[in-house]
Amino acid sequence: MKKDLLINSSGILLNILEKIFDANIEVKGIENIPKDNPKIFVANHFTRMEALLVPYALYELTNKKVGVIADDSLFHTYFGDFLEDIGAMPKSSPFRNNTIIGDLITGCKDWLIFPEGLMVKAKDISKQKNHFCVKINGTCQVVHTGSAFFALNSQLLRNDYFNKKIKNFKKFQHKYFINECKDIKEQETMIVPINISYSNLRTGKNFLLDMVSKFMDNIGEHFLEELEIESNIVLNSKITIQILKPISTQDILKDIYKKEKNHNNIINKYRYELTHRFMDNIYKNLNINFDHIFVLIIFLYPKKSINKNHLKRMIYLLWNQLKENLFSYNIEQESNIINLISYEEFLPFENILKIALKDNIILEDKVNYFLNKDALLNSYTHHTIRLKNILHVILNEVLIIDKLNILAKNLVLKEKEEIDRLLLSTLEKEEHDEFESDYEKFKDFPNIKDKEIGRPRYYNHAVSDVCIITLHGFSSSPKEVEQLSKFIRSKEINVYSPRLKGHGTVPEDLQNTTWKDWYLSLSRAIIIATLKHKRIIIIGFSTGGLLSLLSTKKCYMEFAGIICINTALHLNDIRVKTLLPAVSFWNDLVNSVHANSYAKEYIDNHAENPDINYDKFYIKAIEQLSKLMVKTRENLKNIQSPILIIQGKNDPVVNPASAYEIFEKIKSKEKDLVILERKNHVIIKGDNTKELYDEIYKFIKKIEE
Repeated sequence: MKKDLLINSSGILLNILEKIFDANIEVKGIENIPKDNPKIFVANHFTRMEALLVPYALYELTNKKVGVIADDSLFHTYFGDFLEDIGAMPKSSPFRNNTIIGDLITGCKDWLIFPEGLMVKAKDISKQKNHFCVKINGTCQVVHTGSAFFALNSQLLRNDYFNKKIKNFKKFQHKYFINECKDIKEQETMIVPINISYSNLRTGKNFLLDMVSKFMDNIGEHFLEELEIESNIVLNSKITIQILKPISTQDILKDIYKKEKNHNNIINKYRYELTHRFMDNIYKNLNINFDHIFVLIIFLYPKKSINKNHLKRMIYLLWNQLKENLFSYNIEQESNIINLISYEEFLPFENILKIALKDNIILEDKVNYFLNKDALLNSYTHHTIRLKNILHVILNEVLIIDKLNILAKNLVLKEKEEIDRLLLSTLEKEEHDEFESDYEKFKDFPNIKDKEIGRPRYYNHAVSDVCIITLHGFSSSPKEVEQLSKFIRSKEINVYSPRLKGHGTVPEDLQNTTWKDWYLSLSRAIIIATLKHKRIIIIGFSTGGLLSLLSTKKCYMEFAGIICINTALHLNDIRVKTLLPAVSFWNDLVNSVHANSYAKEYIDNHAENPDINYDKFYIKAIEQLSKLMVKTRENLKNIQSPILIIQGKNDPVVNPASAYEIFEKIKSKEKDLVILERKNHVIIKGDNTKELYDEIYKFIKKIEE
């Protein structure tokens, strides 16, 4: 079926806008759209663009026009033609109700209705008995039940038709404008709730706002406010259109239809309950993002000041509980959220904090944040709150989600020590579950390592308050650093050997990870160590040395120094230096002619310790290692931490020039370089380790003093 030319040509405008302005639009729950049923979509309402964007998105999915009731003023704007193309209807249309009912009876067109009745700029929604109430400048307006009326009435009329209760069919046709459709749809009318969510809601000047201001005179304040909000959404936000499970009208009516003859009595019996049901579903299925969690914790925290790390840890724990309790949330913000609590910059936090500081909702010193709840709760007016207090708008979105508020309250009432214990157990469980999940995924592979080889390891000593993190190398596992770890433990010092993601299982696991995944594994290990111990030293072997160098950008008081052993800044392996570029070129060549079966995915590895290391290197994994080498090299100039650099003189894998470059480029005042007469790469294990271990222990003792 060809698409209607009008909507298709108008849709080109939206396609172009989406590409030019990089509007990030995601539609979730497509499987919830009934295929053949007449549908009335119901959604929350925050911006004018929703009356354009959502019908267009639904049309693209269903290839069927979706009408919308829009404010009369919109039909006198630039978007008026587009609204008419998609079948929109002004609120004041005298034939509005009968047209909608007719479309739902025949299935000729679906409809989208915003039951809130207007844009809810403050998102201030509350429950009053069995109704939802929209607050506008302090006045409560009950959510409209018109959409429930349309859905129920259309189904009752359909039932009447198929039960031969329509006495004058021509009059019936004329009343509901159904002459053009030959058949009345047998399938029932279904109500499809939709939640429209925005992440990264921001205000401020932008080029779209400036452009409109230059070309239009006498722009009203309300229009300017809407333009600033919606232009920033187009330029900066992610828009999530979440389609929820449909509601059957026939299920509601099947028992009462035969008992009650008066349609109005039936509709009035169910319209309020039905409206509350689907609006509750809409509000509860907000796509929760980082801003929501940040502002909710700030709002519920019972004290006037809060330790910076304590705030971040509570936010992390609440975010973690979103997954456990099956909330809808912004998965894109999850990948590196460990950075929030691992003593370095986490951009979503820095961005929302900047707004809180600008609006005087938060003040800060080096250790604490000071909370100004009065500033946070300033409601301003319906038309100004989005510009003057966007954090209050974001807060209002989540205040209506009872379950989330209960979880948050349980966290903010806990003391700092209890939060730290909870965080520690959460992170240790994450580490354990990640390995178990990865191992389970590859358990049937013939070359999978013994489970104990890849498992993270702890060598605890109750007396010591120092912890040494020992990091294994590329394609290896915690087993690689076991001998070194046991030596350090014999000196009555705690040792922790985390597993870098993708390692300790099969080469195929490493193929699908990035250097950032390895770094996040170390980040989690550092947090675990700081929650248990007062001083932290990181020892990194080979690729572990790269990661330890990169981790020096973290700022935490427990950090004492690092030891890098045969750090893989430059490699001797001729296969990596020459064969990898050739293989990459070959793969690009065969892929370009669609001969993918000839692509080379890996090179064989004749490992020094084949029981521990993988027997092949996937090209993708080596490319990630190369990226890590570049990233680490760029960071050397920023390193000022105490450091011991150890390098085997005749390392066959790592070029000894790596150690000299590290020593020369770092800015550390306390730095030592030790070159050992060794011919192998894995010098941290075996019989010839005494000299190496003595150097390591000497550095540790110096740090401890």
